Amino acid sequence: MQQATLASRYFFKLLANIASVPVYLIMEALLPRALGPAMYGNYNFATTLFLQLFGFLDMGTSTCFYNALSRRQDDVSLIRFYLGVSCLVLLIATIVALALLWPPLGTLFMPNIPLWLAPLAMIFAYLTWIGRVLRSMNDAIGATIHSEIVRTTLSLTCVFLLVLLFLCDLLTIYTLFLQQYLMLSAMALGFWFVTIKSYHNAHRTVLGSLTHTEIKSMGKEFFAYSHPLFVQALLSFFMLTLERWLLQWFNGSTEQGFFALSQKVSMACFLFVSAMTPLIMREFSIAWGQKDTQTMGRLLTRFAPLLYCIAAYFSCFTIAEAKTLVNLFGGAQFVEALIPVQIMALYPLHQAYGQLASSVFHATGRTHILRNMTVAECCYGLLITWLLLAPSQYYGFGLGATGLAIKTVFVQCITVNCYLWLASHCIPFGFWRNLLHQGLALIVFLAVAYISREITAFFPLGESFSLLRFLASGLLYTIGTCVLLLFFPQILGFSRTEFKELVSRFLAHAWH
Repeated sequence: MQQATLASRYFFKLLANIASVPVYLIMEALLPRALGPAMYGNYNFATTLFLQLFGFLDMGTSTCFYNALSRRQDDVSLIRFYLGVSCLVLLIATIVALALLWPPLGTLFMPNIPLWLAPLAMIFAYLTWIGRVLRSMNDAIGATIHSEIVRTTLSLTCVFLLVLLFLCDLLTIYTLFLQQYLMLSAMALGFWFVTIKSYHNAHRTVLGSLTHTEIKSMGKEFFAYSHPLFVQALLSFFMLTLERWLLQWFNGSTEQGFFALSQKVSMACFLFVSAMTPLIMREFSIAWGQKDTQTMGRLLTRFAPLLYCIAAYFSCFTIAEAKTLVNLFGGAQFVEALIPVQIMALYPLHQAYGQLASSVFHATGRTHILRNMTVAECCYGLLITWLLLAPSQYYGFGLGATGLAIKTVFVQCITVNCYLWLASHCIPFGFWRNLLHQGLALIVFLAVAYISREITAFFPLGESFSLLRFLASGLLYTIGTCVLLLFFPQILGFSRTEFKELVSRFLAHAWH
């Protein structure tokens, strides 16, 4: 199959993410306002519970599928096999959702949450999960461009439906799920059509049956890759579910809504970075298949600082302008979400590093390292969660959404840097240089963001929450960072020579 270059695939993936930013922002600005803190918290808790369940049931099999298909792109039996795996995952999740409708069980796992949300959230989570699998499958076979065109077109179309529902005062929890089902189903079908067309052009048929030998062979391959991840998947599911359950139990749906808003804002910061990580992971898999650790080291050295800076650009501006963003996303009802939003804005910084570092272990098959790190993270992570969420009578600080935000960012920072340190023992990568870069880049971007905010506050642009002042601050911040990076490209991880060569190639490409 003829494939586009890594640069062109990243370009289209980045464009799709840029197009999805207004879609995401509009959606997250409407939902908290339409549902209110309590119902928004209920919705987020239920959907997060089942998203984590699918993450557990996945147990790394989707990553194994992605890596295997990246190396053996003509092996359509892999696709047929994983379709069977996805049906089994759906069956188990359906049984769990129906079981939660039984009050004694449902009220235990979903305290103070309407139990009828369970099956609705399960369908949403499955469509989200299978969509990600199909989209990553297109990345693996090099059909990223067509896949991202489908995603962008359908995202822009469906946001109009959401806005229409809001303007007609019809946006409720029920119509929200219906709108999400339509969007996610259409995307999954679109991704599947791209796959069918790609293999049809290569004169191969995706659908078909598997022989007993093929099922046995691929079953062994997936088991060998994923069984070390069973413990990791189980502990991750247990840890992530328990911390949200503790927040719900100790602080209720409103605090759940505040934390959900902070999570959504941090996810918006990560949209630009997430475009690149699956593509780099594909290159890792191909390089490891060729036993080329030098290429893997160069990829991590080049892209880790760059992606960190892209995330820092958005995260630091979010911290400085958190009051305006909270007012924009949630309105007056979410004013107490300010501090959690500022803390969670730091989450995308190490999320970018985490995906790259873990990609090294996924690509090389050293999944036992991920398992062992998850065991350690579960131990100290749950201890910190209890201390920050539990009320004083249970020896905690009772910090609610703020406490969970602190725990999430702190634990990820520690865990991800451990991943990077371990990765530096697998491939040539300068860990200590990278650690120094993290602190330096964060200080620089934060300084520019706060200076921009303070400068625009002196001009007669309206109240501190005004959209005009916010946009002016963003423009000044962007100009300031561009000028700074132009004079100090080391912040991006480039030497002056490398930066000049990159600019020259870009200008030459643009000219021609």
